[in-house]
Amino acid sequence: MNRMMFMACCYNDPEMLIDPDTVYPVRPECRDDTPKSRFKPRPGLTLSPKRWKLLHNEEGCLDIAGMLKRVQRGGIHPTIKGEVWEFLLGCYDPKSTTEQRNQLRQQRRFLLQLHLSFV
Repeated sequence: MNRMMFMACCYNDPEMLIDPDTVYPVRPECRDDTPKSRFKPRPGLTLSPKRWKLLHNEEGCLDIAGMLKRVQRGGIHPTIKGEVWEFLLGCYDPKSTTEQRNQLRQQRRFLLQLHLSFV
């Protein structure tokens, strides 16, 4: 519950957190403050959306070693950064299935909505 409280205070618009299609947007007031990265990804070694899908088995469990190797060598393609960072930050267990992650997302959204209804 403390995570939800923290997340809710990070955004001026709490609705951004409830929308299932949003993936960690940068707050408008912080866009100019984010420094440009000096990291230069090596062509062909970036974790691409296609490779990302291949790193999951039939149930949706992630090959974390393969992912880390790819990320360390070439970075992450911008279209999948949100999904990849959920694993890098420990939000999801690499051994969790797609169904388990979906249930956890729904549970977190429900708890956030519940918290926001009392604020």
